Amino acid sequence: MEQKGTKVLETPRLTLRPWRESDAEAAFAHWMNDPEVTKYLTWKPHGEIGRTRELLKKWEAESTAQSYYHWAIALKDGTLIGDVIVMRVDEYQECGEIGYCLGKAWWGQGYMTEALTEVLRYCFEEVGFFRLNGCHAAGNLASARVMEKCGLKYEGMRRQYFRLLSTGERVDVIDRGILKEDYARRKGEAQPSSKPNAVTLYTDGACSGNPGAGGWGCILLYGERRLELSGGEEETTNNRMELMAVIAGLERLKFPCKVEVYSDSAYTVNAFEEGWVYAWEANGWQKADRKPVLNDDLWKRLLSLTRVHEVTFRKVKGHADDVLNNACDALARKAIPKNESAPADPEAPNL
Repeated sequence: MEQKGTKVLETPRLTLRPWRESDAEAAFAHWMNDPEVTKYLTWKPHGEIGRTRELLKKWEAESTAQSYYHWAIALKDGTLIGDVIVMRVDEYQECGEIGYCLGKAWWGQGYMTEALTEVLRYCFEEVGFFRLNGCHAAGNLASARVMEKCGLKYEGMRRQYFRLLSTGERVDVIDRGILKEDYARRKGEAQPSSKPNAVTLYTDGACSGNPGAGGWGCILLYGERRLELSGGEEETTNNRMELMAVIAGLERLKFPCKVEVYSDSAYTVNAFEEGWVYAWEANGWQKADRKPVLNDDLWKRLLSLTRVHEVTFRKVKGHADDVLNNACDALARKAIPKNESAPADPEAPNL
């Protein structure tokens, strides 16, 4: 490990640079005094800008140390939007702990994932860290998604470990970590060739009775190629068929790909886009009310596939004017095992 300090880092949309005392006004306005941003953090909203100035003055002085890794996150036009740090650096153990926060105006746009990805690259490739740790409150789904996307693996839960300064509530804390070998493996999988393998996957599920006999259908598009798949089960639910359609499509791929999944199932799409599936995994496949997650066998199977492929989920309107969605629906219905005694109600509500 060769300590190199807070070097200026660049990404396509961002500049990561050392802190300056003159950043105080923007930092205070954009997130340091925002209770929504600080809800899960270890400090309260600053309340008055003098506190921010004193803190940034300290950070600027520390930024010259070779063992200090702390960046202000700015857009290319100079707008300050957040903060990322590698703290508790242990040179002998070659490890550190990641922390970050982002102004609310820039949530949900991939900025923190972009920033953290570059920090991981710098730490592993240039500085020589062996391991980086991270943790987040179990209810902080946005932070969970960032760490998940950047490759930090779930390593355990500390029950009611942290008492939120914002509400006084005691919350579980999720521990995550990434090793240098994990980072190298992910980088290799993400770049199987100089040209990304872009795949489009349309999926749908249907059920005659819910539960009842069901079918699933999917269509894979890769360049000029098109592959249709389908299958069915005697006793299942609509939600299981929706999940099976995605699983079957992803499992057919022979190497890591960039996949856009189009589904009319809010159950499937929202679980990933809203981060539910990562919280379920972190909570031992229990929901927030401590009840077991339904279909956890399929969720685990699908989640593991999203760690092989770069998967984006898109919600489409079912039974409308999307030709490929309608084609998947037809495949799914055709695949339903014939059972004359089952009620013919493929539009029954999901379980």
